[in-house]
Amino acid sequence: MIRIFRCSDYIEAHLVEGLLRERGIETFLQGAMLQGGLGELPALGHLAIMVDEADASAARRIIDAYERGELQIDEEQDG
Repeated sequence: MIRIFRCSDYIEAHLVEGLLRERGIETFLQGAMLQGGLGELPALGHLAIMVDEADASAARRIIDAYERGELQIDEEQDG
């Protein structure tokens, strides 16, 4: 597995991880258990999403679209 994305916080980590898994890409969230070790402190900069090398280019495309804001929820379709 290779690191594909360094997350700014725990919530973003799970959001991006969900986007990848939703599209069939298996992920591993490196550093997720550090949150417990840090207690109340946020685990900023310690979280990274890992994927198989074979999925790296597809994962990068999804993450790029996320960062450009192309994967927003359409409020008219929500609910």
